[in-house]
Amino acid sequence: MRAVKQLADVIARLLKLALANPAEAREQLAAACRETLQMELSTLSLVDARATAELLGRADKVAIFATLLEAQGALDLLEGAVHRARARHLHALAVAHQAQRLDPKSPEVAALLERLRTRLDDASA
Repeated sequence: MRAVKQLADVIARLLKLALANPAEAREQLAAACRETLQMELSTLSLVDARATAELLGRADKVAIFATLLEAQGALDLLEGAVHRARARHLHALAVAHQAQRLDPKSPEVAALLERLRTRLDDASA
């Protein structure tokens, strides 16, 4: 799960970049997906959570994808696309639940689930 933590660092840098250049941040996010999962972010985003888990096969990869979806939602928020951000965060939550199904004892997945729930609860308030 170290890859999840490394990806979180990359995403933090991308969100800073997004303030100046959102398009470049999105491209780098897509590149991060290609590098870590060997799949296109746009393709994986079309697949439901269960199918994503089947395609990726391992909890760490599924958690990485959920984290990428969360980052896409954060970029959407920076651009003012609140509804699209919520949809991405809901998708990320569903994917994170699949990661938990694959590895119920993972503290990284538990933290990801908590972060996504908090993000969604805060957006509803």
